[in-house]
Amino acid sequence: LKVTNGALGNIVAPGLAIASENPVYVQGNWNANDAGFGNPHVATSFLCDAMTLLSNAWNDKESFDNPHDVSPRNATTTWYRMAVIAGKGLAFPQPGVGAPPQDYGTDGGAHNFLRYIEDWGGQTLNYRGSIASMYFTRQLTGTYKCCTDVYSPPTRGYNFDVDFLT
Repeated sequence: LKVTNGALGNIVAPGLAIASENPVYVQGNWNANDAGFGNPHVATSFLCDAMTLLSNAWNDKESFDNPHDVSPRNATTTWYRMAVIAGKGLAFPQPGVGAPPQDYGTDGGAHNFLRYIEDWGGQTLNYRGSIASMYFTRQLTGTYKCCTDVYSPPTRGYNFDVDFLT
């Protein structure tokens, strides 16, 4: 499931909750705009197999044309405000032979719970919300890969949304 057009002012109050047994992709500013988080924002949440965030610059065609080359998929600074409950990948022991990458065999850690498939080099992913993992992903189960084939990490501007305290 891919959702778009969730910029500030486009989501109708009182809010939006999306539940999917499938992976969810959120494209572009969500509950925010290019100037950042503002008002009036609306409560939104996602319950899904896995969550992937796509920047404002995402282009589906580049993904189909270059599935194993991140360089044509250049992200731009993008803002997201939402709650996410999603699965994480299973960890497994690193192979004892060869020189596997440092994170090989892990689920990518909390900083990679929200997934990416673009080259975020030099761009900031601003996230305000809450994240929770209560189960293992059942569909997006591939081995965690970073930094060359699938994506390059963004500068992470992650913050807890204090609206969850009331």
